[in-house]
Amino acid sequence: MTNESEQDESQPHQPKRLLLMRHAKSNWGGTGLSDHQRPLNKRGRRDAPAMGRWLAENDVWPARVLCSSAARTRETLARLQSELGAEPDVFYSDLLYGATAETLARVVRSEGKNAKTLMVIAHNPGMSELVSCLASEYIGMSTAAIAVFETHLDSWNDFKFDQHCVPMKMIHFMRPKELSN
Repeated sequence: MTNESEQDESQPHQPKRLLLMRHAKSNWGGTGLSDHQRPLNKRGRRDAPAMGRWLAENDVWPARVLCSSAARTRETLARLQSELGAEPDVFYSDLLYGATAETLARVVRSEGKNAKTLMVIAHNPGMSELVSCLASEYIGMSTAAIAVFETHLDSWNDFKFDQHCVPMKMIHFMRPKELSN
């Protein structure tokens, strides 16, 4: 697999990829933890590595990851990485916790840097709203779902979202239940 962090990411003619992922299934059962501290449940601990294998099989591992600061998103990322051995540049942000689609886009603009392939791991309903707008159709982002978009933006600074976002080409969409685990 190509290590995208070593690629020449300054070539604007090469499409950029945006991977949008909702965290894997979390534990709701009487743990006494705050929502922000909730870990993954058994299904989430199974699904996240399966989605990591799917990313590897489709050669779409990111050079940079923007990840919510919540425990369940951090654990989702760790379990994805366990399947790849890849070490992307990771930026954790409190802004991505419970973020609206507009906030997700703002963080992509401010923190996407020059990554050719950028991943965001966050929460619903903002994730479903952003994916649906970019796909020009409703896409429900179940837990651990990943949508992969291709764009010819020169820079993530140019990534826009308002209620009428510019659609992107969705090249992959996968949910854990569609994989044979």
